[in-house]
Amino acid sequence: MNVLAFIPLLDPLTALYPNLSDYWLALVIPLIVIICIVYKTTREKELCKIPRAALVMTVQILILMAFAAAALQGIYWLTIRVV
Repeated sequence: MNVLAFIPLLDPLTALYPNLSDYWLALVIPLIVIICIVYKTTREKELCKIPRAALVMTVQILILMAFAAAALQGIYWLTIRVV
């Protein structure tokens, strides 16, 4: 595929990076960290509190995602067993 003919909203990203599907889920962690840092930077009044607050929020989001994944896996397992 020609890179110059790449249309971002129509072509999949794997057209540019064929091996992206092997490790795309690992890219969620840096994304969460960056979002938490930016969010906490806009909310905290003292600069020294930002790293700890961002770390706590990052861990909270990762734990919530793990619980959501486990719940969805359990629901999927139950539907496979019942049907």
